[in-house]
Amino acid sequence: MKYNKQLLITGLAAAIAGCGGGSSSQPPTNDNGSTPPTSNYEHVVSASYFSSCGEIIPQTEAMVVRHDNSGAVAAVYEADDDGNIAIDYSGVATYTMLSVGYWGETAYPRVHTYVDITADKIKNTRIIAEGFANEDSCECNNVTFDISQVPVASPMASVVVSTTTSSNIFDVNDTDWLAEANVCRPIGGEWPDIALTLTSAQEYPAETYYTAVLSDYSFDETYVVSNAELVRKVPFSLLNNNVNSDSSLRVSLRGRKDGWMHYADNVQVWDVAELSPSVPIFDTPETYIDAYNFEFDSFSSEGTDVQVSIYTGAQVTLPSTHTESLDLALMSYDLFSQQVLTFFNDESYDLSSVGADSVTVTLSGNDSSGDRLYYFQLTTPSQGSLAILDNLDIEGVDFPLSANFNFDEEPASGYIGLEAYDVQSTNDYLESLKNDDVTAYGMVYFDF
Repeated sequence: MKYNKQLLITGLAAAIAGCGGGSSSQPPTNDNGSTPPTSNYEHVVSASYFSSCGEIIPQTEAMVVRHDNSGAVAAVYEADDDGNIAIDYSGVATYTMLSVGYWGETAYPRVHTYVDITADKIKNTRIIAEGFANEDSCECNNVTFDISQVPVASPMASVVVSTTTSSNIFDVNDTDWLAEANVCRPIGGEWPDIALTLTSAQEYPAETYYTAVLSDYSFDETYVVSNAELVRKVPFSLLNNNVNSDSSLRVSLRGRKDGWMHYADNVQVWDVAELSPSVPIFDTPETYIDAYNFEFDSFSSEGTDVQVSIYTGAQVTLPSTHTESLDLALMSYDLFSQQVLTFFNDESYDLSSVGADSVTVTLSGNDSSGDRLYYFQLTTPSQGSLAILDNLDIEGVDFPLSANFNFDEEPASGYIGLEAYDVQSTNDYLESLKNDDVTAYGMVYFDF
């Protein structure tokens, strides 16, 4: 199998060649270069930072480039002061979204190219900017709470504490029933809610879930949790598990509200038979359920030690009103692991045999100090190749902060990944994108 670190940087450089050379203020043009007629169509993509203090900050540097059929720039759409990017083209095209991430205080480019999509399939981007907040703009404190009134408290409860900035899990016994949560806010802002997921530490996997939200709390006195509610569950079964796996089967449960993890649990078993026959549907706008196998291997290529991680699983996002039984069929590990190897031979892939509707390739590299150099993604139908990048350019686009980026340095570490997604309710590429229905997936990551 061929493996070449330089593949990472080559792919990115080809994608954003020419950045920083001109103005992005030209009006949008059709593929033939003429200005398109006025359109009533508009789709807005948002870009923001999420600071370690919990503050959402508009990313005004972000932009979206629409390519014409030759790969050249057909139009540039820039973010406004609120981080919103308005796109007025309703047809199918190849788009590249350019944004900036921060690794500590170091800026790096984040690039996502979507092949043959409509603008409404471009994902909003919210970058978790590590170290983006500083002590002068952020304040944190601890809240002590008492869970003695929750039915699963004795003899010991497992508690997941979720806030907008952190998530922790720990056991609380009935000697005092006390636990702590750390909360942060921008100075002058509001303190966030604290969401609790409580189960009996004596049950594994958990059968009974309680949830509670702490909102009117004080730092000077213990908060008694008296509002915990029993969580409704629905029948659940898992299909197509990799029976030859030598690792555990894992199920992640996430209740999401306002874009952050509100309630949660992580289940890890060695056999499907050990799983509970039902899963919780949290009282949040959506419950995300993800079940997967994980396999790990390593090899050496061209003097580089490479770690290989393969995930095969299934995921779904359900509304809080969901009442029907849930069947999740994982993607076949044997078939996915066989088909994905071709990508590392010639940088092309065909995942149609595993039912994939779309494929996303990820390239990420770090310098010798561990700072991130770039993060690049390419989304295509089930058949594709990195050769698409040979025809794409962003000549003349003035991408903010591009002068700070080093495209000549070969990464000292990083990874290359390929993810295949099969949305069970459709066989159509466009319909499958940004679709929350039951989705089987396979993912492989090469870390070096």
